[in-house]
Parts: sequence; structure tokens; C-alpha cells
Amino acid sequence: MNFFPTGFSGVTTDPMKDPFATFNPSAPTSPFPFHSVGTFFVPKVGFAFLTFPHFRTPYSENFNYGFQYQLTPNTVVEAVYVGSLGRRLIQTEEVNFPVPSVMMQQLANFGAVNIDCARPLAACVDLNGNPVTGANADPSCLPGRGCASPTGATLLLANMSNGLSDSHEFQLTIDKRFSHGFNVRTAYTLSKTIDTLSGFRSRSGQSTNPLDYRQDRAVSDFDTPQRLVISGLWELPLDKLHSSGGFLKKALQGWEVAAVAEFQAGNPFTFFSESNSSNQNNFLDRPDINGPVTKFDPRRMQTFTSDCTGGTSAGPITGNFFVNPTVFNCSGVAPFTFGTLGRNAIRGPGINNWDLSLMKRTSITERTKIEFRAEFFNAFNHTQFLNPSDKASGTFAQVTQTRDPRLGQLALKFIF
Repeated sequence: MNFFPTGFSGVTTDPMKDPFATFNPSAPTSPFPFHSVGTFFVPKVGFAFLTFPHFRTPYSENFNYGFQYQLTPNTVVEAVYVGSLGRRLIQTEEVNFPVPSVMMQQLANFGAVNIDCARPLAACVDLNGNPVTGANADPSCLPGRGCASPTGATLLLANMSNGLSDSHEFQLTIDKRFSHGFNVRTAYTLSKTIDTLSGFRSRSGQSTNPLDYRQDRAVSDFDTPQRLVISGLWELPLDKLHSSGGFLKKALQGWEVAAVAEFQAGNPFTFFSESNSSNQNNFLDRPDINGPVTKFDPRRMQTFTSDCTGGTSAGPITGNFFVNPTVFNCSGVAPFTFGTLGRNAIRGPGINNWDLSLMKRTSITERTKIEFRAEFFNAFNHTQFLNPSDKASGTFAQVTQTRDPRLGQLALKFIF
């Protein structure tokens, strides 16, 4: 076992050798007209973004099938299946990642781990500049003593074509066109979206386990299994209450009420342990899960004896918990593992929202009119919770943010 690998597939020499070291600046054949040769940093490549040689163009396959049926002269029902498959999607990966088996051997033989020296292209040396795997290496230079340092390359990222996604939706729409002074549209969606990443630059844009990309295959960050939206407009027939003309007739004419009601299941989310248990230094490790996840109403305060770290020195923890934090183990995850909690294994709070508007049009002359509008978003001031906080926030599993409360606005428009 090579505790300090220097390359991939049998590469034993310095993989990042200075390409300018053999150039003679005074020779006429030098391609660079400089007077002295500079030196590389140590390590020579601390960070680089590479072009993956096997990168392929991402593509998607989209298909749908549906039908429409006219229930009444003004009502149409439409049912549609919509599918989408994404393949060869762009996913950023670390190609010079610390090899877990090498780190395990370091720990077993030396009692400590040197993460950077477990990278295949690290080219680690001792304090005298000798390769730690060479014949002249200092035998006392063990990883735990900090005297082995990389001189080659450490963090190397590349866009790869290993992402995928699958989406399947059933969409049902009932549309009552405007007639008899009102219209109503009802749209229901039943769906499931699965992927290995949900954003090119999101936290889940890089694989948790560099040796198993499919370990992150789960429902998408934006997966919404059910969504119902009902919208409508009603021209209030108040003018029929007063048959004669005059000011009262004009005051009762032109009133409209509109509403949009939205009901939606919550989006999934992932807890991160922030413990770097895998020693990959990407901080995508997740906690171990020790039992079923119990959910609570965030409006009610809950008290627990510990959080996901298992610590009790600060005493009981009280807060607006969404799930029981004691079933998660953030600090006790076994070394070189990524946690047993799956990606997006928990679904957050849903949405129950009503938007209402009231409008009045008043004609002054044939060419001029006044339009008054009052609009209320989240009209019933229903609390719309966001997903609970992660461990890094200090309020693990607690809901600390909400969507906007009730908002109202008034507008008056003169049309001429």
C-alpha cells in the first residue's frame, strides 16, 4: 500500500514538474524572452479547474401525452402526462480527491491522517525536500507530525458528464371559461423528480462520495409531489340591486373580485453534519440517523435534552423544532464514511396561501375612466414556514424563517 500516492495508474515521478525548469533564458531558442526563471508555488497547483477529456454534451428527452374533453360549452377538462429525462448533466467533481483506502492505511500505521498527502497527485515531501516514499525520506516524518507536505497538486475540480435526472408528472386542469360573470381555473399536479444534483453551483452540485456518484441519487431539491392552484374572477352583480340610474347605480357598477389559492407540499432538504467525517474536505457529509424522524408544528415550542452533536452541557434546548434533533448524530459519524442519512430524505413545510384582489372600474366619460384596485397577498396571514436550519446555523432542526406575511397594496389609475 502506498500511503502517499504520487500519481494515477503507476505514475511515480513528480506529476507537476516545472515545465520551464530546463529552459535557458539566454539561449536564442527560448520561446519566452524573460531574464530569469521564476519558481512555482508550493504546492505547485493548490487549486485548478480542469477540462475533463471525456466531457460530453448534456441532453434531455421530453415526452408528453394528454387529452381534452369538453364537459359543457364553457368548461374543458385536460389531463396530461409529462416526462423528462436528463442525461450527461454537468456535475462538478474533485478528481484529485483524498483516497479513503490510503487515509485508512495512514491512520492504521501512523495513528493520524494527512488528507492532502492522500491525494494521488500530491507529491508529498519531508522537511528536507525528499519524497516521503523515496529511499532518502526521513523515517521520522510521519503524517501526524505535520512534516509531510504536498508539492504537486491538491484541489483539482472538473466538470463531468455524470449527472442525471428523471421527472414524471400528471397534470389535471379544469377550466371554466368566462361566462355568466365569472371564470374558474383549477390545476392539480402530481409529480416526482429524481436527480443526482439540483443545481450547477448549488451545494449539492458536487458528489458527496467521489467514488460513488449514484449515492446522491434522490428526489430533487425542488421536488413537489402535489400542488393545487385554484384561481377565479367574479364580476359582482351589485348594479342589479338598483335598477334606476344616477350616482348609486354608478357606484354599484364595475366591481370585480379575484382570488388565487395555492396549496403545495413541501420541498425536501438535507441536513449536513459539518463534521468532515469522510475527510474529503467538501463538507457534504450527512449525519447518521438513529430512528424514525418525528415532525412537529413549528408554531409550538419543543424542548430536547440535546441537539445532533449529542451535547448536553448547555442544558435543555428549547425552540421551534420541525423535527426531533436527537435522532440525528452529527459528531459520532464513523471516520471515512458519509453518514447514513440520505440526500433530501426529509420533506419540509408546505404552502397554504391565498391572494385576493378587489377592483372597481368607474366610467366618467366615453373616453375616461378611473380604476381602483386593492390587492392582498397571503390575505389570511397564514404563516408559511421555510425549511429548518442546518447545524452550521446553531439552531439545528429549528424553523427560524418564514415567507412573507400578509402584504396589501392600493392603486388608483386614471385611464384616458
